[in-house]
Amino acid sequence: MQTVTPPLPSNPSRKSPGSPVRLAVIGAGGIAGAHCSAIQSNAATATCVAIAEPDESRRNDRIHVAGGTARGFADWQTMLSELGPEIDGVIICLPHHLHTAAILDACAAGVNILCEKPMCTSLQEAVRIAEAVRTSGVMYMSAHNQLFIPSFRKAVEMVRGGQIGRVLWVRSQDCFVARGWKTKEQGNWRADLKTQGGGELIDTGYHPTYRLLELAGAKPAAVRSTMGRFRLNIDGEDTACVQVRFENGVIGEILTSWAMPNPYGTHQFHVMGEEGQLFGSGNDLYFLPPGCSDPARVAVPADAENTFHSQIAEFARCIRENARPPHGVAEGLAVLEIILGAAENATGWEGK
Repeated sequence: MQTVTPPLPSNPSRKSPGSPVRLAVIGAGGIAGAHCSAIQSNAATATCVAIAEPDESRRNDRIHVAGGTARGFADWQTMLSELGPEIDGVIICLPHHLHTAAILDACAAGVNILCEKPMCTSLQEAVRIAEAVRTSGVMYMSAHNQLFIPSFRKAVEMVRGGQIGRVLWVRSQDCFVARGWKTKEQGNWRADLKTQGGGELIDTGYHPTYRLLELAGAKPAAVRSTMGRFRLNIDGEDTACVQVRFENGVIGEILTSWAMPNPYGTHQFHVMGEEGQLFGSGNDLYFLPPGCSDPARVAVPADAENTFHSQIAEFARCIRENARPPHGVAEGLAVLEIILGAAENATGWEGK
């Protein structure tokens, strides 16, 4: 598989240690609401200074959610031109095909970046992004919010701590029935390969892909997949089953779908090691030692954590401390390698 490994960014910051970082949001669709709420919940360390969105009604709604003080702009180019030195970081919440342009413009303006999934839609674009991040010295963070789920973080800690021994096999999944998409118009930009960059796998399937990578602890070496389109009138697949072989020998599987719920009795993630199994969903995590039939529930924080709130807190911390983000350009590239490799090697559906 083609691999692109960029050097670490220098992560410049213009913030004094005690002042809130000044964030701007590009795009005001559904996911932007979660980010605006997260900024507001981190008011001691972050503030929203601007929102760029051509739809005035949606723009004003997000300004309200973010605290009501942000300036509104019809496009991100004008926002960056007028406010560049006053913005410490942008959060990109755009349709997939616009991510690269917004990232490159933020790099040119010297503004740190948190980008929603996916980083971009091709490895060629990824090379341009990696070079722009490197030469500009800005910090780039991939919005892998589900890595902040407390049960998942505990599972990663246990795996890396050797509590299940050598990892042999990992499974990660995210399935649900997407209702109301009977026509391509209802699917909007997600129904079009040119704007979506694929099908379900590069969208909802992005989450189980980065979870798989985190648990496997290595780069992908080979990928193949079987895909289908069962319910939705879209250009791409609505269901994908992906098999991954990692450089450390771990075998991985991804099941992701907009056409069916998670299979009964399964979990969002499952890790098989030589000395036990870990599996869980939501805030539940279980450990099953070899030879036992009754898994033990693992203690994790009692209150479910809002992953978007945690993600914004981490983004703000990285800006203030000039720290490398936990999920940067390299991690975004690794996810794309699996997703694009799966699409290239897909079999079993009419869209291929």
